[in-house]
Amino acid sequence: MEIRIGSHPSNLSLFILRHRGVLENLAAERGWRIAWTDYTQGARSGEWLARGQLDVVGTGSTPPVNAQAGGLDVAYLASSPPRDASCALLTKRGRALPSLKGLRLSAMIGSFTDHFLARLLHKQQLRRSDVELVDIQGEAALEALLAEEIDGWLAIDPWLTRARSHAAITQLASVGDEIVNRSLFWTRADWLEQHPHAADWVVEQLQHNDRWIESHPQLAAQLLTQHIADKVTVEEWQTALRARPWGIAAADESLIAEQQQQADDLYAAGFIPAAIHLQGGKTS
Repeated sequence: MEIRIGSHPSNLSLFILRHRGVLENLAAERGWRIAWTDYTQGARSGEWLARGQLDVVGTGSTPPVNAQAGGLDVAYLASSPPRDASCALLTKRGRALPSLKGLRLSAMIGSFTDHFLARLLHKQQLRRSDVELVDIQGEAALEALLAEEIDGWLAIDPWLTRARSHAAITQLASVGDEIVNRSLFWTRADWLEQHPHAADWVVEQLQHNDRWIESHPQLAAQLLTQHIADKVTVEEWQTALRARPWGIAAADESLIAEQQQQADDLYAAGFIPAAIHLQGGKTS
């Protein structure tokens, strides 16, 4: 049996597991084979699943909602703890932004920053069409914010850690004050139905891996620095890793309820075209 797993830099659990190189031998002991696919845009993970090119992916909580809105029968495997401090809306210090209406904002379009922004817009009775979103990240986003080429940046770690230390940057909102922000691990419903034991095994290995990351932040930071060419230092990665809660829990009905709330929020703010219902959403 071959288990095809996606790896991208926005999901650190799977990215680190992929580059530790330990999963392949563990699978071989069971007569299984691991096939990794590396890609850069985590928000497009649902496309890989829908095409049948991957079996397991890890993303923020928004891509599976978008995938279901696009017709994919999604099944949830596991989730991380809430990460309340890993994303914030930043602006240049001294700028008065009483309303988001008409602003040019940088975000990871299609990711959990959509949900974060949807809640911020809802508080001001605004919708997705009331702001201009651009997908600029990392050093380019920081430079654009300082040059006032964008009005705000929904920044994520590790760049959030660097930006917060910049005297010219101020924070307008934190993700944990608005939404439940988790990493999710998910698949197609038909794959879970056909391979429940493999799904349970993948979740178990993710749990072991998260414990390793928590216990070895320096080694994990070195792996990230080695394999991600984004000018983030080992020390910055260590700071971000130490600040993040680690641990993987199997998906349950409370997670489905969270996802349903997100789907409702995204629809209300105009991020998805139609209401969707996750009552039939499967868990392992």
